[in-house]
Amino acid sequence: MFFLGIFGIQDKERTLKEFESVICPRCGRLTRAELIEIYTYFHFFFIPLFQWNRRYYLSLRCCKTLYEVPYDYAIELKQSPTIDFSRLRELTSFSSNICPRCGSIINHNFNYCPFCGERLN
Repeated sequence: MFFLGIFGIQDKERTLKEFESVICPRCGRLTRAELIEIYTYFHFFFIPLFQWNRRYYLSLRCCKTLYEVPYDYAIELKQSPTIDFSRLRELTSFSSNICPRCGSIINHNFNYCPFCGERLN
């Protein structure tokens, strides 16, 4: 986060949709999935003015697998009740940015997870 006086630039993560009863293609368990949007925004007096750098991910709760979702498919997933894993790309290099305890996406510079307090390094 960059903050100077009355304005700043910050990353934000939000869950767009939760999917129930999804079968994980990696471990084969019945699990839940979340469609996550991460973006950067500029704020003035803590009021967001504009956003950029939107990225979409699908997080599975069973084995903490993370998939990158293309923008066009993310729009479809908001309306769809099912997930087509053939259109997603599994992220293995992103595993250092995921908390092993709670599965939240975090900054790689953190020593502790800001969501659950788990020590990362």
